[in-house]
Amino acid sequence: MTRATQIVVVGPPAEAGLRASLVVAFQHSECAVDLLDLGPWSPAWLASAAFRQPMLGVGFRREFRRRVDVLADKGSADLVLVLKGPLLDPRSIEYLRLRFNSPVVCWNPDSPFDDAVSNRGAGIPRTIGAYDAYITWADDVAEELSAAAAQVLVVPFAWDPYVMRPTAGHGVATGRIVFIGTGTRERSAWLQNLAHLRPMVFGNRWPKIQGVDIWPPVRGAEFCKIVGEAKWNLNLLRPQNARSHNMRTFELVGAGGTQVAPWTDDHRRFLGADSRTVLFQSKEELESILRSDPCERAPRQPTLLKGHTYRDRANQILADLRIHIPRNLVT
Repeated sequence: MTRATQIVVVGPPAEAGLRASLVVAFQHSECAVDLLDLGPWSPAWLASAAFRQPMLGVGFRREFRRRVDVLADKGSADLVLVLKGPLLDPRSIEYLRLRFNSPVVCWNPDSPFDDAVSNRGAGIPRTIGAYDAYITWADDVAEELSAAAAQVLVVPFAWDPYVMRPTAGHGVATGRIVFIGTGTRERSAWLQNLAHLRPMVFGNRWPKIQGVDIWPPVRGAEFCKIVGEAKWNLNLLRPQNARSHNMRTFELVGAGGTQVAPWTDDHRRFLGADSRTVLFQSKEELESILRSDPCERAPRQPTLLKGHTYRDRANQILADLRIHIPRNLVT
């Protein structure tokens, strides 16, 4: 009997997001996948404090090792993939390696060098060298990681066709300029400059901005509905993505929406052929694009995202790590 390639995915529990997309991607690549929850931690106030003082996470790491033991008693793995790894320490990573008799790799969708506490806190930068390999989405982040990481893999973000797909809307954002995402100082400045165009924002942590309609976050099917009916969808990159791309780069296209995004080499490489994605390099270019009618542009090519699914990325990771996937499994 041939055993399926066994993957253990470690990350915060969530119904949607990177973890859910990767689980489905590995399963569709004929891998067996087990989940190991990293959280949720209680009390929440202590978990929050531990992001600034990782030593406060001792009890959380003890509980995590208990969860590792329960799963590892069922058998070894071919790969342990940790998503970001907040509140883990080098000993936790070595424990994963020993208990599963497997390489332990981190896929961090954020930069551990970013100023945000959620990205540079929780002991995340201290564990870079403890992993067998570290996955990032961008060449500039990879360059910084190479000083500490044993091996760095650059794996771009992607599209989950089971989540991000064209979906009929209900008129909430028809004909409007839309931005979906968390508020930051830089993004607030952009939206303030565009307030005379009466954009809509869907997300948390936004200050009141006169002329901007602020709505709660939307995810999954609701995200797709809003994106699909908007006139233009803004993709405003955070500083850590400013030289590359982000998840929205592919999600907006997958959901069937237009996209207006900053000019970067990655955006040009991935979406330069997309008739419904327009790149800007200045405030003046941005406003000119937003005042234009996307309906006057040619239809999007249906094969645009071919090769850019999370299944493609999962296969890339396994190939880069030289992990074999048996085909035509006998069970």
